Amino acid sequence: MDLSAYRGRGFPGDIDHAIATTPVAGLDLVQARGQLRLARETEPLLYAFPPPPLRYEPGARPALERVVAGLPAGGGRAFARAANRWVHEHVTHPHHLPERTPPDRALIEEEIIGSGAGWCNEQARVLVALAAVRGVTGRLCFAVHANLRCGHTAAELFVDGGWAFFDPTFAVSVELADGRLAEARELAGAARAAADRAYREPLAAYYGRCRPHVEEFPGWRAADRPAVDEGGLLYTHLGFTDYLVTGARAS
Repeated sequence: MDLSAYRGRGFPGDIDHAIATTPVAGLDLVQARGQLRLARETEPLLYAFPPPPLRYEPGARPALERVVAGLPAGGGRAFARAANRWVHEHVTHPHHLPERTPPDRALIEEEIIGSGAGWCNEQARVLVALAAVRGVTGRLCFAVHANLRCGHTAAELFVDGGWAFFDPTFAVSVELADGRLAEARELAGAARAAADRAYREPLAAYYGRCRPHVEEFPGWRAADRPAVDEGGLLYTHLGFTDYLVTGARAS
């Protein structure tokens, strides 16, 4: 199957142009442009098959290993939720910093953690990297709101036999009535009510901490960002990028 029509392309509105001209470089640019758009044709590739087992080489990322050592054992949801919370608490989004942060910092995950701050895509990268150290496969989840003005990046981790959505910016995962953790593709659809509930308090707290300079930029200013009680709409349009973290390999 030729995927070229789905790699960072085919989104509604001006999203394709925004992806092509995103103000980053290096790995961050490759990941943004390489995202595979979720569509009827690509959904089986993204969700029908489990990823191959991930093997991490001990000692390859010692700083990340120290973080992971303090998290719950195993590679299930307890670990994933704790890792998600850890990133949220230790890597502050620039919307909450007094000074503006450049969008392109060209940092590896250890440097992002060391800086104490990170954009949503950097936070998601850190989460996927921590998961890889534990042998858990992860991928970046690029999202565009239904209004086509607001974008975000989170992650999916393969835990408990399936893909599960995690958002370190807001420390959110979405547990469904059957006990399963929601996938990203469900958040604006079948799991919309659960997603809205899960995001309500985190969004309100997040907006309450935003610095005035956020209003100078489109996307997350008050006129563009999700309503507090409509967080699920942020995941109306999705793209996914596999991230094989340095120090890990698929086997």
